[in-house]
Formats: sequence, structure tokens, C-alpha cells
Amino acid sequence: MTDKVLPTQSGNIAPKPEKKQSEELHVYALMFGFVVLLAALTWIIPAGEYQRVKQGGMTKVVAGTFHTVPANPQGIFDIFAAVVKGWEQAANLIFMIFFIGAAIKILEETGVIGAGMTRLVSNLKGKEMYALAIVTLITSFGGAIGVLANSVVALMPLGLMLSKALGYDEAVGLGMIYLGAYAGFNVGWANVSTVGIAQSIAELPLFSGLWMRVFFHLFNVVIIIAFLYLYCKQIKQDPTKSLTYGLDRPAASTINGFGEVGEFTLRHKLVTLIVLVGFGAIIYGSMKLNWGISHFSIAFLMMGVAGGLTGGLGVNGTCKAFVRGLNSIVFAACVVGMARAISVVMVEGKIIDTIVHYLSLPIGSMGPVLGANMMYVVNIIVNFIIPSGSGQAVTVMPLMVPLADLTGITRQVAVQAFQFGDGFANCIAPTAGTLMACLGIAGIPFDRYAKWFLPVLAVQLLLGAVAITVLQMIGWQG
Repeated sequence: MTDKVLPTQSGNIAPKPEKKQSEELHVYALMFGFVVLLAALTWIIPAGEYQRVKQGGMTKVVAGTFHTVPANPQGIFDIFAAVVKGWEQAANLIFMIFFIGAAIKILEETGVIGAGMTRLVSNLKGKEMYALAIVTLITSFGGAIGVLANSVVALMPLGLMLSKALGYDEAVGLGMIYLGAYAGFNVGWANVSTVGIAQSIAELPLFSGLWMRVFFHLFNVVIIIAFLYLYCKQIKQDPTKSLTYGLDRPAASTINGFGEVGEFTLRHKLVTLIVLVGFGAIIYGSMKLNWGISHFSIAFLMMGVAGGLTGGLGVNGTCKAFVRGLNSIVFAACVVGMARAISVVMVEGKIIDTIVHYLSLPIGSMGPVLGANMMYVVNIIVNFIIPSGSGQAVTVMPLMVPLADLTGITRQVAVQAFQFGDGFANCIAPTAGTLMACLGIAGIPFDRYAKWFLPVLAVQLLLGAVAITVLQMIGWQG
């Protein structure tokens, strides 16, 4: 097939210029657009606050104390200041991502990743779907007990490596680790930071209603595994359907795996041992030692340095690989700061409490079934402005408990409406720093991810509404 041609003024024939493809909106532009939009809303939405009291280790909202305060509309200078403050407030997470990228690059240059993944490919030949399901199920249990929340970012490199070993793209790695963990976290039956706090505020026994939530967890993870299974079949049949197709690194090279590499040497085995010890320390520290983001950064730094020196890179080689790793992960790290800037502009403009207050008002005029579903909707919306599960619990639950008592909604259902609303939105809210960090590490643009995951989210939200309706109709007390 020949190109269409046009005559030039000199009579020669010139090719017809091809139509330029529209360029995808950069995620930084998308995040900054949200900041600008919310800054504009601070000029429209009245500023307001609730009184808060300190009880033990929690700062809770006092129901019925909402009042207006002097407005603090955000101007042009404040918009840019919100970006800077967002990066400052997210500094711990940003630097953890830097250390992850640096450590992985060092390990990659020792040759251990290529050699190890190639060996894993041969061992998993024909068992790819079993591996996918098992890893997703394991991470979901980590999320259900609250171990894998922000710390899931630290496990993303393992998921991406495993996905390549299985012959799939970065989206499958994201699915096994992030979507798997949050399939459990979003309906977690032993998650102290969400359902635990919500039940304590609602004066319910800790983790009451356990078996119903275990059922929700298992049902939810089956949905995620089925979604990933169908996606894997799709990209195997047509690699152009990959979520990473057409990006800077073509999806075809990603899906083909690592190819042939040299022998798995003694050095490789020692570096592998260092990696296993490092990730073992991260998991143990999360479960038993209450490790936070700074501890994960230390673990990755130690893993990278020890791996580089043991793997034969030497001091200079390890340092050069470290810098190359930092360079490769800049985009992923800094997008977290851009996401945090959205929250900053709402806090500075004093509109978060106002939004929560007016969202909660219609619930009191509805019957118990509609009211419970309205609680669910309100919590979905609030999650976009308060992405922290514990932060949302201490803000929303003190308002929801008296409303539940007034309208005949059981307190256990009110807790479930909070948990579903807070949980499902975690996987789509652009203000969720953990989501944005995982997308950045995987190299997947937010708009592509959102379009890919929205059908699953729609199913989850619909089933959540059905569950809330049935639980309220049977008067579920847990």
C-alpha cells in the first residue's frame, strides 16, 4: 500500500503528511490540574471545621460541632506552595521509592535478576496461572490483616520480576502485588487501622463480624484473580492489548521475558540470599516490629550495597549503578508528591470538614436501607479527599454512629459502609499515594490504569451496595 501524495508548487509529488496522534496527558499535568481545581473550590465552598478531641492515640471528630471559620481561599502562589508542601510531606515515601529503584538497578547489574528469573521461568513452565493465583492470594491475606498497606510499595519490584518471569507485562505484576494486597485490605477482617478503629469508635467488639468479612475478602480476591487471568489470556493472544504497549519500553520486549543468560554462579546465589534476607526482614519488621517507611528504605539501601559488593560490581560500580537506579525511578518517586499536593490544598483551604459535613446531612432524612447505602456513597467520596484509612475513620465514624442510631442503621452496617467506601476507592483515587507510587514503579500511566481497572471497580462497587442492602435488611449486628 503506497502513501497518498500531493503535488507541490514545483510540480513534484510530495507525501501527504500523516495525521499526528494525540499525546496522552502527562500524569504530572493531571495531578496539577486537580490541585488547581480544588484551589478554585476553596473560593466557592465555605471554610469550616469540627472540634476534635484526643482519646488515647486517636484524634477524633466531635459530632455536632461543625462550624464555619474564616475563609482561606488558595491563590496562584498557594497552588505552587501546595506542590512543594506535598513533596515535603511525602518525603519519606519518595525517598523509599528512590532506594527501591537504586537497589533493584544494582541487583540487575550483578546479573542475578536475569539469571534467577530465567531459572524461575523453566521451573514454572505450564504453571503460570497457579503462580499468579497463589501470589495474589498470599498478598491479599497480608492486606486483610493490615500488614500490606503502604509497605506494598516495597514488594512491587518482586511482583514485576515475577511477572516478567511468567512471560507477562508490568500490569500483571501490579495486579498480583498491589491489587492482590488491596483485595484484602479493602475488606480486611483484621485490619486495626481501618475496621479496628471504626469499630472502637462505634463501641463494637474488636473484629466482630469476622466471618462475614472473611467471606467478603475471599469473594473479592476471586474477582481480582479472574480479572488478571482474563487479562493474561488477552495479552498472550495479542501483545498490543498490553497496558504498557507503545510506551517508552515496548510491551513486546517486556512480555518475552529475560531470554538466555549465563550460568547461575556462586556470586548469584550469595546475592539471592541477600535479597531473600532483605525481603524477609521487611516482612518480619512489618508484622512484628511495627516498621515504617524509613525502615524499608534502610533495608533496601543495605540490600543494594551488600548485593553490589557481593555481586562483583566493586565500590565504584555499585555507586554508578546506584545513581543510574535513582535516575530510572525519579518519575515514580515524585508523582507521590504531586498526589499529596491535592490533599494539601484542601487542608490549607479548610474545606475538607465542610465537604464531609454536607455529605453526611442527607443520611438523617433517609430510611435505614437507603441511609446505609448513602453512608457507603459518602465514604467513597470522602476517600478521594482523605486517602488515609485511619484518618477517614476518625473523621467520618464519629458522625456516622449517631446518624446510624437515629435512622435505625445497625452500627455494624455503618462500619461496613465505611470500610467498603474507604476500601474500594483506594484502587482508583489519584490522591492515594501508595497507588500512585506502585503505578510509577510499574511505569503505567494513571489514565491507562484507570480505564483498565474501572470495569472491575464498577463490579466491586455494585456488589458492595448489594451487600450493604442485604446486611441492613437482616439487621446485621456482627
